Amino acid sequence: MADKKPDEQFVGSGPKETKWQSFKGFVWNSETSQFMGRTAGSWAKITIFYVIFYTLLAGFFAGMLMIFYQTLDFKIPKWQNKDSLIGTNPGLGFRPMPPEAQVDSTLIQFKHGIKGDWQYWVHSLTEFLEPYETLTSSGQEFTNCDFDKPPQEGKACNFNVELLGDHCTKENNFGYELGKPCVLIKLNKIFGWRPEVYNSSAEVPEDMPADLKSYIKDIETGNKTHMNMVWLSCEGETANDKEKIGTITYTPFRGFPAYYYPYLNVPGYLTPVVALQFGSLQNGQAVNVECKAWANNISRDRQRRLGSVHFEIRMD
Repeated sequence: MADKKPDEQFVGSGPKETKWQSFKGFVWNSETSQFMGRTAGSWAKITIFYVIFYTLLAGFFAGMLMIFYQTLDFKIPKWQNKDSLIGTNPGLGFRPMPPEAQVDSTLIQFKHGIKGDWQYWVHSLTEFLEPYETLTSSGQEFTNCDFDKPPQEGKACNFNVELLGDHCTKENNFGYELGKPCVLIKLNKIFGWRPEVYNSSAEVPEDMPADLKSYIKDIETGNKTHMNMVWLSCEGETANDKEKIGTITYTPFRGFPAYYYPYLNVPGYLTPVVALQFGSLQNGQAVNVECKAWANNISRDRQRRLGSVHFEIRMD
């Protein structure tokens, strides 16, 4: 084999760069005047491009949002009654509710008497009724209504908490201290929904409780204008509960006057409530209570809780 020329024997690639030197060369290359792989002109071009791109993107989004808001009415829902997810069948609600820690519970449990633990339930009801007392005193956006005096346009019927009587009041601790607790029932709001009331006792359904049928007959013969009502019945859920529930007093009415409806999102509107007072609960006995609303356009289904509400009450 022929010998290699002297200048061919020692040709190499030179000293190898360290990682730190390579990194510094990437951040700033003095030979090409590049910062992080780009020249100043290249950085200027890409910066201008993305500023214009994101400005146009933000403008497009803002424009679409403005067009979307033009289709909305913040007072009147776009989808109502049958077209909405809520539908046309209002449910019932009750107060006081159990503490938030017991979110799945519907049990009202307390010990009555001076040394009882009823304070939470009284505070909860007081807090719920506070807007009623505040707005009643101011009178803003409210008008006094009656069965023959519906509200004027743009006004809401005033629900006076004094109608709840002397027993279901915060001054009387809503009856919890005395062992005669009060529970408030309300009909849930559905925009634009109007109740179709029973015009006579002959229209009431067969499955309506007998005591409510009798009550409606008395109203019909006494003051027929008071028939303009969404009726309310509350009783024990089972035969055993019916025996243990004792007497129930309804105030101010045995239902919800129809002049409070429809709900039209009038500022200050407060839904009417019915106060139930349980006058003879047995100590240590839990009672399952089911309340139902009655009108021609209210269906009642225990499984789906349509037109009804369930809760338990126990006095220790």
